[in-house]
Amino acid sequence: MKKFVSITISDSRFIDNSIPDLSGDKIIEILSNSNLVLYDKKIIPDEEDNISKTLKFYLNQAEVDFIVTTGGTGVTVRDITPEITSKFIDKRIDGIPEMIRSQSFNKLQTSILYRGLCGISNQKLLLNLPGSPGGVEDGLKIIVPILDHIFNMITGDTKH
Repeated sequence: MKKFVSITISDSRFIDNSIPDLSGDKIIEILSNSNLVLYDKKIIPDEEDNISKTLKFYLNQAEVDFIVTTGGTGVTVRDITPEITSKFIDKRIDGIPEMIRSQSFNKLQTSILYRGLCGISNQKLLLNLPGSPGGVEDGLKIIVPILDHIFNMITGDTKH
């Protein structure tokens, strides 16, 4: 059974835990219903050091297969998730964020401002999703159907 980590990158939710983490909860709901097992859930601030340390920690956990972040993928000064994520990715999978933007555009034109990345690092799948629950849902609809194939490719099972 593949295990995932949900990381919410949000100053407000980190500072005030009374604010519900609807996006992180949506990640857990969708992936748990897709036969993945939650390894851990974190809420961290939009700070380079926190994001880097958190990604590095989970990339070094042998049990973790999939790291999903939500938040910090827009165009504000504090939105730095893709810049930090790019330092860890060995192989980018550009088609997934492209499809997320493309599929979301008709619903919400500002989705073209989403700058998230997807890729492979240390034989783990790493995906940045938007900070909204709707953006999370749209993004996971794109990737969930191909997760088994991606995990097979990462682990060297290249039979198709």
